[in-house]
Amino acid sequence: PTVAAAMGAKRVMYWRQPASARTMKSYLALSEAVRSELNPTDSRVHRWTAEVVARRKNVNAEEGMFVSLTAQGVADEVFTCVLVDHPESNANKDNSSAERQVVVLRKERETMEGTVPVKEYLARCKTHTIAHRNKVDGVGWWCGDLAVRIGRVENAQGTYAGLVCEIEYAPVGDVRTADALLAECAEGIADCLSRTDGSVASDGNPCQLVHVNTVEALGAYGLEGRPFGDAHTAVSYVSTVMTMQSGGP
Repeated sequence: PTVAAAMGAKRVMYWRQPASARTMKSYLALSEAVRSELNPTDSRVHRWTAEVVARRKNVNAEEGMFVSLTAQGVADEVFTCVLVDHPESNANKDNSSAERQVVVLRKERETMEGTVPVKEYLARCKTHTIAHRNKVDGVGWWCGDLAVRIGRVENAQGTYAGLVCEIEYAPVGDVRTADALLAECAEGIADCLSRTDGSVASDGNPCQLVHVNTVEALGAYGLEGRPFGDAHTAVSYVSTVMTMQSGGP
């Protein structure tokens, strides 16, 4: 099966703020502040999307013999992450739009790529129902070799659930090698967001840009030593969205 080519190392984060401050108005203000400050050359912006869906096995579902055999070996909890590169959203600027879907099994620490394997695996999830669906939709831009992407998270009901930020360093595919540079860029974004957003979290702490440790998350799936690709991005988004929903860390 065809799998998308490797990309630059990425860091995915979310802006932690109290529920009362999570509004589209605040998102627009935060997004615009980051664009104004971190897009000094006024590079052309591109749209980007990602969708995380959690399917869980329905333990009360009646299973016939065929369903039981088909579903054998399927995880009880199955995540999918749909990634879409819209025109001019990648380093190659090939003006193409491609949608890829990656299966992420959190308990088993496994990922699955490729149209046919993913389609066949999901077809076996006959007793699974969708438990969560979160879509990230936003804009991004390139500043030389560095990409910054800011997006809003919406749940299955279309309700705004928060802000997610992704940064990518195109020349380096190894997350450990790029980690220091990505962390430096994240500090600049966090500072910009903090100055724009004056809200305070319910525990009394200022809002913060939360990074679910990429190196640890990818290492758990055996992806750490491989060039950054769709599987790495999918694991990062699943980990970030689930942490975001739980209010952690």
